[in-house]
Amino acid sequence: MTPFERRVRAHVYAWLVATGRAPDADAVAASLNSTAPDVRDALERLAAAHALVLAPGSTDIWMAHPFSALPTDYAVTAGDRPYFANCAWDAAGILAMVGDGRCRTTCADCGAELAFDVDGGDLVGAGVVHFAVPARRFWDDIAFT
Repeated sequence: MTPFERRVRAHVYAWLVATGRAPDADAVAASLNSTAPDVRDALERLAAAHALVLAPGSTDIWMAHPFSALPTDYAVTAGDRPYFANCAWDAAGILAMVGDGRCRTTCADCGAELAFDVDGGDLVGAGVVHFAVPARRFWDDIAFT
């Protein structure tokens, strides 16, 4: 990873933490005093390295794990800021990054409400997290995983 790619990636994460949304290439370029084509090239290289995920056929950020740039079934709230995670594991990752908060979702099998909180840095709640795909296969189809 080049120093510029590191700067782009760090900026994407800082923007996601601050806003709950992903920046576009123009916003990153303006913040880093660069050009949108250079940022788009860096985003493509970061995606190729699995450092983030771009929406199919574009350079729009789709996922910067643990964050989802698009609404998902894993709504996370920390303070008054909403975020979206890709799965329960990522929801816990967001709360580890941004601090105390909560995740609310529903069971994909039965529709029951599922919830957990992080309070004082401690995970609060009961349940089981099931990984349908082994970790070694996550990147075979990261959108499904």
